Amino acid sequence: MMRGLISGTPASKLFRMLQQEHPSIDAKTLGFSLMAEFPRISPAAFISIMKWQNRSDESTFPDEQIDGLIAHYLKDAGYIS
Repeated sequence: MMRGLISGTPASKLFRMLQQEHPSIDAKTLGFSLMAEFPRISPAAFISIMKWQNRSDESTFPDEQIDGLIAHYLKDAGYIS
């Protein structure tokens, strides 16, 4: 489900696509899925997804921020270079 992240798909785009395909997917499910597929990723990635999904408006946590954070955590865990 999350493999697109290692091929360069922005996290915000992938998360929205998954939620459109499966409306029952929430931030918690996205976080658990990410951690299941990438077990070495920092738990901070899960927290970032929760903050991004539960933001009051896009200016408080823009898509570019979640994209950058998830990419950073994947790189830090050795999944992308």
